[in-house]
Amino acid sequence: MEKAELKVERGVKILRLAGSPYEMGYQHGRLLAKEIDLMVKTTLPATAAYVALQADSELDRAEEMLWIGQRRAEPHLPKELKVEMEGIADGVRDGGGRATLEEILLWNTNYDQWCIYCHPNFWSCSPGPDGGGVADEGDREGPAPLAPPAGGCSSFSAWDEGAGGGGELIFGKNEDNFNMPGQLECRMMVVAAPDDGFGHVFMTYPGMIGLDGGVNEAGFEMMTQLSSMRHETMAGCGIAVFTRLLLTRAKTVDDAVRILREYPRCAGIAYHVADGVAREAAVVETSSKRVCVRHPMDGVEALWQTNHSNCYPGWMGYSGYNMVRDQAPVNGLSDVSTIDRWQAGLRDPYNFFVQAPSRFERYGQLIHDHYGEITPEVAIEILSDRYDPYTRMVRPEGFPSWTNNILCTISALYPDFAYRAREPVGAFKAHIANMWSLVARPEGGDLWLAIRGFPAQRGGFEHFNLHDLLDEVP
Repeated sequence: MEKAELKVERGVKILRLAGSPYEMGYQHGRLLAKEIDLMVKTTLPATAAYVALQADSELDRAEEMLWIGQRRAEPHLPKELKVEMEGIADGVRDGGGRATLEEILLWNTNYDQWCIYCHPNFWSCSPGPDGGGVADEGDREGPAPLAPPAGGCSSFSAWDEGAGGGGELIFGKNEDNFNMPGQLECRMMVVAAPDDGFGHVFMTYPGMIGLDGGVNEAGFEMMTQLSSMRHETMAGCGIAVFTRLLLTRAKTVDDAVRILREYPRCAGIAYHVADGVAREAAVVETSSKRVCVRHPMDGVEALWQTNHSNCYPGWMGYSGYNMVRDQAPVNGLSDVSTIDRWQAGLRDPYNFFVQAPSRFERYGQLIHDHYGEITPEVAIEILSDRYDPYTRMVRPEGFPSWTNNILCTISALYPDFAYRAREPVGAFKAHIANMWSLVARPEGGDLWLAIRGFPAQRGGFEHFNLHDLLDEVP
C-alpha cells in the first residue's frame, strides 16, 4: 500500500497505483472500498433500469441479460486484467467493503453493455443462440421503444502545420454519458505505474480497471467513441480492456492497430489513436467482425471523430471496407448507396438512433477556422463549443438539445429521461452530458482536465503533467 495514494488536488480525485497487476488492483480496492460498493449497489441497478427500458423488458430480465453478457465476456479477459480485478475484490474485502469479484467483473462490462443496448431497434430480449437471451446479432421484432436522446463522445487531434506553437500534437476529447445515481461525485483520474509496461493516466470510476482512454509516458494517446454496428457481441473485449491494453503496451499507431486486431472485440467502437512523438494519428473503427483504419486526408494534419462511421470508400480519402453499410440498420439510415444519400440521411432531424452527426461537421468547421493555431487554449474552446451547424443556432448553456439532431453540440447536454431501478435506488432521472473533457500534449505529458462540472467544462480545466504524476510514485 505504500506505493498507492488517493488524494484530491484542485478538486480532482487522483488515484495513484503501482506494481504488479494484482498489487494495483488491491491498492484500488483497499483505498476505494466504500465507493466501489456504491457503484455496485447503486449504479449497476441503474444500468439494469436503462437496459430494461431500451430492451422493453422487466427489470429481472434486464439483470439476467447483464449477467449473461458478463459471462460471455469473461473468457476473453486478458489474464493480467482478470488478476487486477481479483486484486480489487480482495482490497475491497480488506477495506471493509462488500462488493464481490463477480460484481466487479460485471461492473467492468457496464459500458460495453451500455454500448450494445443503446440501439434498441436492433437488440431484443428473445433467447440467443445459446438460449441465454442476448443474441450476438439479430433484428428486433416489432416497434422499438423510444430511445433517450444521446450523443456519446467525440475527439480531435492536430499536429505540425495544423497545430499552434511548435506543431506539437494536440489531442482533445469529450466523454459523454449519463449521470447515473452515484457517479458524478466519484469521477476520478487514475495514474498507473505498472511493473511491466508504460506508465499512464486515464479517467474512470471506482472499481473499473479503465474506461475511456488516456495518455501514456511514451507519448501515445487513445480515446473511444461509440460507433454502433450490426455485428456486436459480448463475447469479446470492450473499451475498459482496450484502454488498458493500449496504454500499457502501445507506443505507435501501428501498435494500436495490431492490438485491436489481435484481441476479439465486442461492441462497435471507434478508437482515435495518436503518437505524439511521430505526430501521427488514425481512427480505428471496429466491430466484432471488422477492423478498419481511417487516416487523415492528404495534406490535412488534423483528424476528428464523433459517433458515426466515416469508413465509406471515397469519403475524406478513405479506401477499404465500407463500415457504413454495417452501421446503417442500427442507425436507422435507409439509403447509404452513395455518399450524398448517406450524408443526407445523417441530417434527418427526427432520426432517434443516429448519434449527433452535426458535431462531426462542427469539428471540421472549427479545425478549419483555427488551422495552424490550435493551442491547448483553443482546444478547450473547441471542446466547449455549443453551436449546431444543422440549425445554425447556439444552444443556450443550460438548455438541452431537442433530439439527436437538433441542437446537439460538441459540449453536450441532453434532456432528462425517467427510469425505475430496483429498490433502494427506485425511480430516478438521468441525462447525458460531458462527464469529462481532456486536452493533452502527449509528447510532453501535459494534460488539461475538466471533471468537476456537468457538462464537465462548467467546472473549469486544471493542468497536470503525466511525468510529474509518475515521479510521485515511490
